[in-house]
Amino acid sequence: MGRNATGSQARAFTLVELLVVISVIALLMGILVPVLGKARASASRTTCKSNLRQIGVAFRAYLDDNRDIMPPACDYPWYITDTNDPGYRPPITKFLGPLLQEPKVFICKADIDKKYYLRVGGTSYQYHGQGPGGLGGQSISSSFPAQMGVKERNINVMNDFDTFHGTAGKSGARNYLYADWHVGDLTKQD
Repeated sequence: MGRNATGSQARAFTLVELLVVISVIALLMGILVPVLGKARASASRTTCKSNLRQIGVAFRAYLDDNRDIMPPACDYPWYITDTNDPGYRPPITKFLGPLLQEPKVFICKADIDKKYYLRVGGTSYQYHGQGPGGLGGQSISSSFPAQMGVKERNINVMNDFDTFHGTAGKSGARNYLYADWHVGDLTKQD
């Protein structure tokens, strides 16, 4: 061993000490990587909920301008047919997009696959505007669910089209925007 400038001997690490340090670092990485993945998923779900809240504000502005009549948009983000078709319904983005400052709110951050419905309809969310119990073209209070006694806090207006978020089931979970403009999931409704 050599001496340093102050005259004391410098001590080198042994191979065993280096292996112990490397093992501790590997153990910590094994613990932290899954935690960071869960934190990232939680942040993504929170961003998605924020998107739906902003969409809810746009819905409210649309309703204020249109005598409380919900937009007559198509349900599914990909169901865009020929505009000359008598059954044509534009996507919800056509109605609410102009009311939002940031059009990216229509895309859930967890929807990383950029599926076909993003390319066609421009949204990760499904609007319940048409079909049985659909809200499109009428007020929420005159909709089928409301007529059946379902409270506004339980009437689903819009939700993640796919199960982008983890935890709820094996296939994942969805966020929901309800007619009283809160965002939640199905398990917390009464």
